[in-house]
Amino acid sequence: MSTTSIQTLSAMLLAKADSRAGVTFIEGQDTRSHISYASLLDTALQRLAQFQSLGLKPGSQLIIQTNDNRQFLEGFWACLLGGITAVPVSGGNTSEHRFKLFRIAAKLSNPGLFTDTQTRNRLAEFSRSHALVDAYAALDDLAIDCEKPAPSGANSQAYAAKPDDVAFIQFSSGSTSTPKGVVLTHKNLMTNCRAIVKAAQMDEHEHMLSWMPLTHDMGLIGFHLTPVLLDASHSLMPTDVFVRRPGLWLTEASHSGATILCSPNFGYQHLLKSFKPQKHEGLDLSRVRLLYNGAEPISVSLCQRFMAAMAPFKLAANAMFPVYGLAEASLAVSFPSVDHSFATMRIHRGRLGVGQAIEQINDASDTSAVTLVSVGKPIDHVELQISDDDGNALPELMTGHIRIRGDNVTQGYYQEPELNAATISADGWLDTGDLGFIHEQQLYITGRAKDIIFVSGQNVYPHDLEEIVLQAGLAERGKLAIASQRADDAEEERLLVFVLHRAEASALNDTARQITRVLGEAAGVRIHAVVPVSRIPKTTSGKVQRYLLAASLENGDYPVLIQSTTSTDQTSTTDDMPDTDAPTMDTRSRLLQICNEQVEQLSVGADDNLFELGISSLTLAQIHAAIDQNWPDQVDVTDLFDYPTVSELTAFLDAQTAA
Repeated sequence: MSTTSIQTLSAMLLAKADSRAGVTFIEGQDTRSHISYASLLDTALQRLAQFQSLGLKPGSQLIIQTNDNRQFLEGFWACLLGGITAVPVSGGNTSEHRFKLFRIAAKLSNPGLFTDTQTRNRLAEFSRSHALVDAYAALDDLAIDCEKPAPSGANSQAYAAKPDDVAFIQFSSGSTSTPKGVVLTHKNLMTNCRAIVKAAQMDEHEHMLSWMPLTHDMGLIGFHLTPVLLDASHSLMPTDVFVRRPGLWLTEASHSGATILCSPNFGYQHLLKSFKPQKHEGLDLSRVRLLYNGAEPISVSLCQRFMAAMAPFKLAANAMFPVYGLAEASLAVSFPSVDHSFATMRIHRGRLGVGQAIEQINDASDTSAVTLVSVGKPIDHVELQISDDDGNALPELMTGHIRIRGDNVTQGYYQEPELNAATISADGWLDTGDLGFIHEQQLYITGRAKDIIFVSGQNVYPHDLEEIVLQAGLAERGKLAIASQRADDAEEERLLVFVLHRAEASALNDTARQITRVLGEAAGVRIHAVVPVSRIPKTTSGKVQRYLLAASLENGDYPVLIQSTTSTDQTSTTDDMPDTDAPTMDTRSRLLQICNEQVEQLSVGADDNLFELGISSLTLAQIHAAIDQNWPDQVDVTDLFDYPTVSELTAFLDAQTAA
């Protein structure tokens, strides 16, 4: 069967009954397993028989929550083959992650749950302490343990899906209290996968490798469904393995001869922080031809640093591939040319409001300029329009709302009639929520419409202001977030700078004044307050959750350093944080404090194994970052595996510092 005649995802996998291509699961250093697409089909059909024996049928819904990629794919494909709507939900150990699962379950129609025993037990415990016992009982009635193989011997009934049938529902990562579910059909997904293949000039000889979670559209659609369509082998690395050992990502790319990789800013930054060239002398990235960069605003300086760091390992100079997409588009909207290095453009940061004409700046010394990256042209079957607030099309070089339509674009959000009416026009244009402009047919993203802040008489974007502070060396990437707060009687919003800082609040005074001065000089904005925080909350893909910081501030959870409205040389402290870096605090006490600051809903003891507490990969990265801040260059992420308790890590650190 030719791929052009395949109209559904289920038919796509059924066509792989004799395929030798497949998935390699990277589980750790020199630890891999492989399954062919033919075997994946057999395993999924066996799992489907189990689902059907429990009463799941076409039109039923099944929440899939597991960090094990093999188990995830087994359950996901069983759903597709049986006409069951898959609902992937990212895991995590915070209360917000658990609330999200219950909120999603409440929106669905009697869903089942495909997860592991440990997650079920934790959900049960959580439900008892948050008045969700009945909600958990409903889920547990149709819960399937993903760690136990499906009973063998039973026959499943594959469902003949139609192109307009729902394949799965992609829920948002939790930037609001109520996640919204993007409904994607087989037609949406097949259309976009084919367009991705054409735009990236892929063939069956590609080898794609990803550490992005399969609950994320880039991980699932871009780096699993697309290679299955191609009948090309690919490799998947768990996100927590990447976070613990980021260098393994490139080691595995070299080992497998990977041709296409991907990462958002967070991943490139995380790798560079621990990357030591002398430990990777045999690294060969010469086969990598595309390095997707997406999922959050793209940092030009970070792209340049990464490419420079990888040049000695034969990474092609034009491999960096900034792209634009979103779940509502079944992933991809625009791609640049595969034959050229990424293009950039310097424009005036004060001329980025909706309906404003772009002002290009050529003077390299002009601090009013912001550098943006082209994310290319719309791919096949995607129409793109830049519009004003009323939905009228705008010409090139004018900022506006990015709207899309096409066979790959969702027809709406699950059970959200008001949101659908506000987001999708009568003639099918979907408002992405992003702002941008077109120049020489290339799309440039300026930011999220909901993130734009009106302050000092102008519209500004948090990620642009953050980049100014980062370039000034006043904070590290991932340890800074800018948000806003509107007072009841104010026309303008108050600009807030959140900085990861665990020492006494007053110790941040000098940095706060410098941040205020730099942003005033470069962007012409006034800072209301600098706020020291013990953690910067992020989604599973590394996006900063600014709304959580602002909400916590409103709840009085943080002290603030009010910046003077008359002089940037005056800073007043409304409250002080505990002096967590006091000289009298011993190593063990400081490490315990760091762990308990980062791990929510649990109390970490000195002899608790961090990896048995179920903490997320991002939390582990934050723990390591805090340790590195207190003991620079003394502890690698990999050391946490060798010394997984505070007691063991204390002995290791004390020995290191005494040496």
